[in-house]
Amino acid sequence: MDATEKEGGARRPAHPLITVAKAQRAEDALAGLERWKARHPEAAGRLAVDDVLVDSMRGRSSTWTRVRVNLRHVPESERPAEEAPDPDYDPWRAPNTRSSS
Repeated sequence: MDATEKEGGARRPAHPLITVAKAQRAEDALAGLERWKARHPEAAGRLAVDDVLVDSMRGRSSTWTRVRVNLRHVPESERPAEEAPDPDYDPWRAPNTRSSS
């Protein structure tokens, strides 16, 4: 069985990644990362530079930013549970700003 698969064929992440922020603007997503670090200082102190993944994602007509944290350097017993992202922007749920006229 492949390292990324579990029984039933569902994909299992190879690394312990958690999403900490999703925002329309990169600045807001990075502010969410700083709030996560303040809530979890022990885990944040173990992160390497390449453990913070900042992704520009494509929405309907614009981009948005997702910040994920790889907890590979944090012992499993000390890893914080995944929380709802802060902020938690969803481009697919965003209200339509186009006029219907």
